[in-house]
Amino acid sequence: MTRVARVRVVGAVLTALALLVMARPALAVKPKPPTTTPAQQQLQALKGQLNEVSADEAALLDQLDQSKARLADLNQRVADLDHQLVPVQAALTDSQGRLDDLGARQLNAQAQLDDTQDRLLDARHHMVDRALAAYTGESGAARYADLLLRVRSFSDLAAASAYVRSALDDDRAVVSKYEQLKGQATDLRDALDLTRDQALQQRDVIGSKQQDLADRRQAQDDLRQQAAAEVAKQNDVLGQLQARKAEFTAQIVALQRQSDALAAQLRGRQSGQTVAPSGHGVLAMPIPGAPVTSPFGPRIDPIYGDVRFHTGVDFGAPYGTPIHAAADGVVVSAGPLGGYGNATIIDHGNGLATLYGHQSSIVVSPGQLVSRGQVIGYVGCTGLCTGPHLHFEVRVRGTPVDPMQYL
Repeated sequence: MTRVARVRVVGAVLTALALLVMARPALAVKPKPPTTTPAQQQLQALKGQLNEVSADEAALLDQLDQSKARLADLNQRVADLDHQLVPVQAALTDSQGRLDDLGARQLNAQAQLDDTQDRLLDARHHMVDRALAAYTGESGAARYADLLLRVRSFSDLAAASAYVRSALDDDRAVVSKYEQLKGQATDLRDALDLTRDQALQQRDVIGSKQQDLADRRQAQDDLRQQAAAEVAKQNDVLGQLQARKAEFTAQIVALQRQSDALAAQLRGRQSGQTVAPSGHGVLAMPIPGAPVTSPFGPRIDPIYGDVRFHTGVDFGAPYGTPIHAAADGVVVSAGPLGGYGNATIIDHGNGLATLYGHQSSIVVSPGQLVSRGQVIGYVGCTGLCTGPHLHFEVRVRGTPVDPMQYL
């Protein structure tokens, strides 16, 4: 309900209670007042609206409980996912550490393999050089032939052969050793490659699981934020409803006390009085020559926009236009009166009273005797009002009747 609507409802409560200020059992006058007065009908309708607000509050409280339960469940789900993410994140960190270590070891193995490869190439080059030296040049076949020519005995020949075989064996040993080292380095590199591939796969699996959990957590967190926003909104609406209820209750209590006091005062004043007959000229026009802008009876309320019973007649007049007493009488009430704004109530005797609402200022006071045509105030737009005018009511023992039957 908007602020304007709230003002309308509160104003209507004030108006309805004000109407009951002078409410008393109606006597037989024409037109015969209904069994249930318009004021009572309005008050019943407003109490119904208050009951609707209470029902809305109860429904909203139920929705709020459900929203809070949903929020608590979502909070728990997010917490569970956070708990599941902890070991997965630790495993992912460990897996990445293993990958980094394997990468370093792989680089070291490759360096060893490269070094062994270089040394093997050097050994092969050295062996080729020795072979070429043995068969070419002085250092090759000539040297070997010179060695044989120097042999003087079988023992010298055996020694020379042994020397040659030893040199060849050394070459083969060097080659074999480096081939072995190369094989080991290659095996180590291949093993590291395989291990690293497996570690990569493991890391990808863990990373995928982590991403899945993170996505699920984000989805739950989004829902949690929506639920939290919903709870906050419902709390805000609930606060507005409760404030409106408190406002209604306070206004009703205060105005009911005022209504009871004024009603008791009128009952005491009009007890035993004979009801005045209706007829044109019984009462004088409160603003001579002013046009009627809204008659007595059902109408589209200019404030609320719905059909309501208009308990008086509105006379259009500029701001500050003098307002005159419709007949001799005693001022019963003069001052703020709910939706009427600044209002004056005059008791004319014989169960007849008049009310003058929305005045800009009042120049009489309660208990003051006034005479027909006397200025009692000035036109304004206080209370629930859309523009300067006089709201004029005629009441017979508290029941509103059509003022035009008395003017």
